[in-house]
Amino acid sequence: MNLLLVHGFTWVTVALTGLISFILGFIIKSAVLYKQRKRILRLEDEMLINHSTILELEKEIAEACNEKNNPQQNYERPSRKDQLKAS
Repeated sequence: MNLLLVHGFTWVTVALTGLISFILGFIIKSAVLYKQRKRILRLEDEMLINHSTILELEKEIAEACNEKNNPQQNYERPSRKDQLKAS
């Protein structure tokens, strides 16, 4: 039996097939990771925008309360019971 042949395939053919498979797998995995990173960055940007909007609204409420000189009477934070619950 010839050691260079494995059921009709040479070791060179098997090695090249393995190398090509590895390279294709690496490229596919890199593309998936790139898309995931891009999506994460987009979501982080959206979260930052939402947080800045919330802070701006809180600032407006605080300023309105300071103008009235009695913040407790004009604005009360909603209790946890008033918030929506996921079902």
